[in-house]
This record gives sequence, C-alpha cells and structure tokens, in this order.
Amino acid sequence: MSDPTTQELKELILNQDRKFQELRELILGLDKKVDVQFIELKSDIKFVDERLGGEIKRVEEKLSGDIKRVEEKLSSDIKFVEEKLGGEIKRVEEKLSGEIKRVEEKVSGIDKRISNEEFISRGALTAVFVSVAAGVIKYLFSSSAPIL
Repeated sequence: MSDPTTQELKELILNQDRKFQELRELILGLDKKVDVQFIELKSDIKFVDERLGGEIKRVEEKLSGDIKRVEEKLSSDIKFVEEKLGGEIKRVEEKLSGEIKRVEEKVSGIDKRISNEEFISRGALTAVFVSVAAGVIKYLFSSSAPIL
C-alpha cells in the first residue's frame, strides 16, 4: 500500500465535506418539515380545542336549561302536593274535631247517667240498710211474742 498523496487526501476531505453538506441539507429539510408539521398539529389542536370548547359550552347550556325545567316542574309538583295535602289535612282535622265533639257529648251523657245511677244506688243501699236496721231493732226490742 502506498501512502495517499496530498491530492487524494484533499479529494477525500472534499468528498466527506460534500456528504456532510448533503446530510446538513437533509437534516435542515427534515427540520423544516417537522416545524411545518408541528405548526399544523398545533393549529389542529387549537381547532379541536375551540370546537370542543364550543361543544362543551353548548352541552352545559342545554343541561342547565334541562335542569331548570326539571327544577321548575318539581317545584310546581311540590306546590301541588302541598296544596292537596293541606286540603286533606284540613278535611281530616274538621272530621276529627267533629268526631271529638261527638265523643265528648257521649262521655258527658255517660257521665250524667253514671251520676244518676250512683245516686239511685246510694238511695237503694240506704233503703236496704234502713230496712235491715228496722228489722234488727224490731227483733231486739219487740215483745216476747213469737214472730212468724
């Protein structure tokens, strides 16, 4: 093998420089493509973000409207039930107060009857006591004649 000459070395270096230059250009081209794709991707992401933001806002508005309608319906249903129950409660109270008055009247009547019966029972008991006492007195203080 012979030693390379200066000319051959220069050619080899120039050849390597050209290849490095080609690689640099290729890398720069790829770098530009990546930058373009990055920009496109960024704009696509921004577009999707804006679109999703709009969709989310629209869904939120729809849901809040639906929630308001449900709340209004529930509120009106609750008012209706409260009014109906209020009427039912009033009717039950009136019916109970009438029943209570009738029971009070019956109790009062029974109380009067019991008072009358007590009076009669005491009178009858007194009459029986007086009769027995009269019989005993007659027996004890009567003449010795036999009692038949």
